[in-house]
Amino acid sequence: MGYLVLARKWRPSGFGDLVGQAPVARVLKNSILQGKIAHAYIFSGPRGVGKTSMARILAKALNCEAGPTPEPCGKCNFCLGIAGGSSMDVMEIDGASNNGVNDVRELRDMVKYAPSSGRYKVYIIDEVHMLSDSAFNALLKTLEEPPAHVVFVMATTEPKDIPLTVFSRCQHLPFRRISAKEIRERLEHICAREDLKISRGSLELIARAADGSMRDSLTLLDQIASVSSDIEEELVRELLGLTGYQNLAALLGAVLEGRREDVLEEIAGFADKGADPRQILKDIVKLTRDLLVYRLSRKPDEALDMGEEDREVLGSLAASVFPEQALALLSEFLKAEPGLKFSSNPRVALEMAMLKASYFGTFLPVGEALRKLGPAPSRALEDRPSLEDNKPPARYASQNAFSKKVKDPDTAYPEVKREKAADTPGIHERPEVKKIKSAPEARPEEAVETAPAESPAAETTENAKIPSIIKEADRLVGALAERAKNPMVISAFRTAQGSIKDGKELVLSFPKGMNTELFEESLKKDQKWIEDEASALYGAPLKITVSGERGAGFSKKDLVQKAVAMPFTREALDLFDGKVVDVNERK
Repeated sequence: MGYLVLARKWRPSGFGDLVGQAPVARVLKNSILQGKIAHAYIFSGPRGVGKTSMARILAKALNCEAGPTPEPCGKCNFCLGIAGGSSMDVMEIDGASNNGVNDVRELRDMVKYAPSSGRYKVYIIDEVHMLSDSAFNALLKTLEEPPAHVVFVMATTEPKDIPLTVFSRCQHLPFRRISAKEIRERLEHICAREDLKISRGSLELIARAADGSMRDSLTLLDQIASVSSDIEEELVRELLGLTGYQNLAALLGAVLEGRREDVLEEIAGFADKGADPRQILKDIVKLTRDLLVYRLSRKPDEALDMGEEDREVLGSLAASVFPEQALALLSEFLKAEPGLKFSSNPRVALEMAMLKASYFGTFLPVGEALRKLGPAPSRALEDRPSLEDNKPPARYASQNAFSKKVKDPDTAYPEVKREKAADTPGIHERPEVKKIKSAPEARPEEAVETAPAESPAAETTENAKIPSIIKEADRLVGALAERAKNPMVISAFRTAQGSIKDGKELVLSFPKGMNTELFEESLKKDQKWIEDEASALYGAPLKITVSGERGAGFSKKDLVQKAVAMPFTREALDLFDGKVVDVNERK
């Protein structure tokens, strides 16, 4: 007899031999004990996790001479025939090559015949998702009401491709990936039985390379054992093209610390050993993910499936990284994967991705950066915007003259004197408000009373203090923009140029050709509050009027440009990462 590969030689023969699928085994064993055997099952999961092996074990349990039993003997004629693939009552069908409606019709004709010698006829359809739609439809009626002696077991790696009409007629048992620890323990048992001398580190490497597949791990072990029966880590890395954990950690450490020369040297070292740049990036992604989990998890030893030595290396690397840094790096590496996959020069693409990420590694979280800067300046808390300010980001600066002239909050109202709070050193109080007898007698260095009680601003900002009298129109418009709450009113003041007419009227002028109807509606809606605020700031009664042409007859391109130029539109586009698709001029 020829050589039998390890994956076939060590195929599980009972429910207890199947590694990592205890929940599925428990369901099937209890079903057999209680006599509640379903007529159809769907086994779904990744490749090499035991779906077909479980189907054969189920067939043994149903037809064993001692059965139906959850513990098939494995020695009777039925068990040996099923294990050897010679049983007439267990049919294994390849769904990829028998996927037509005629194949299903032939199967449907065979179902009605009784078993030749066993209790049940078991039909195992592998890769069932490959069946055509017409084949699935032809199978529906038989699948829903098969003869009492028939059990269907359908195995698939793509359960989403199976029609819901089929799913609803079957019991679905999902198989999970097998952990590296379970694979390592199984390989250790097999190596002891096969007289293979293998180091624990080599088992770790094979288990991780298998990526949750027991069959893949046995295939890799078979491949390595054909070279030497004394297996060391260096041999495993060489044959499987794996990168050393220490070398990967050194590369990632150089990226984190921004040592770009070391980044290039590490990649050159990998290239000299013949490592695939795509595999290097894949390993770096996994290492960065483990690094992030190590920093965020309360119990990293349980969350990470790795050996003690690798965990120590990861711990030393995680000691100098913030979770925000690891998250930014992981995002950058994942973005680089598609480009590296299709690049004509993968090494250059890898170097570019690593060098770009090295700049991210030097960034600090805001809180940590402030802590490193030391005590904050005296007006740090005062200048920090609050939710009530309703101010747009600094990059959307006001377009009026006031915002251009005044950039520092402390110079906006130079005549206002600020005093430090006695009990909070380094934090300014709001400017003190002084009452005046009448508006005409007020001096520039004095303050005015707050807005009348009936205005909306006075109701929402009780005891609010306001700056001293402002006589310049542009500064007055800017001050109103800072105090407004309605976004449309804020945008109107930030877009408009102001002028005072006869000392009684504040005229707002907008750029030529701009449609001002929306602004006029908002200003008119809050006109009472605006005029009260403007009068208080100016020190005399002021009316608000709008002067400017209405937009009419503009092209779509002009309207889009004008819409994008508006501050609140830019804020919305930036917030939702959007773009202006169409603009309709308001008539």
